[in-house]
Amino acid sequence: MNLHRSDSKPDWTDVKTSDRTLWQNIAARTRGVVTPSNAVTVVGLGLVIIGLALIVQGQDWLGIGLVIVGRLLDLVDGWFAELTQTKGPLGELFDATADKIGTILTIIILYTTLLAPWWLLTAMLLPHLIISAISLQARRQKVQLHPSRLGKVSMAALWVGLFGFVLLRAAGIADITTIVVAVYIISIASVLMSSAAAVGYGAELRDA
Repeated sequence: MNLHRSDSKPDWTDVKTSDRTLWQNIAARTRGVVTPSNAVTVVGLGLVIIGLALIVQGQDWLGIGLVIVGRLLDLVDGWFAELTQTKGPLGELFDATADKIGTILTIIILYTTLLAPWWLLTAMLLPHLIISAISLQARRQKVQLHPSRLGKVSMAALWVGLFGFVLLRAAGIADITTIVVAVYIISIASVLMSSAAAVGYGAELRDA
């Protein structure tokens, strides 16, 4: 699993200017803002936002399709960073921030469209708000926190749960079925894992 981790310095820092690739030169000139992985992250977040807008309008299948493509792009942005040797702290932060924005927006949309119980959405949202606060505090203390494997897995479970609630409406499933129970179980599992991830990030910051 590519966690889109970077060292404290960007990949191109230790490469002579004459030996840098085109992408490394562009990344260096823009201080890590313009990189292939950042471009993929922006496109992915854009597709998620458009997909959510379509879900609000009741176009569930098309909306879900765009959100899924957007989330898949989030899985490959780290691969692009590795491939082009343009990993850097800014890119890692940008990726994590885009993740949180997409997640929070999706939960808000499910709140407004009443696609999932408010108590479950609140439970899914709180750990990620705590993780965001911890990340902000880490930035203030100049401590670099990397995404943990548990954090990534919890995020994946959260998205599966959120997709599940939208799919239930799209498929017209309202009765208690095995699929409905599975969506709830995955959603609750994401809450437990993200809570554990938040504790881990907090401990890492405290020990830094």
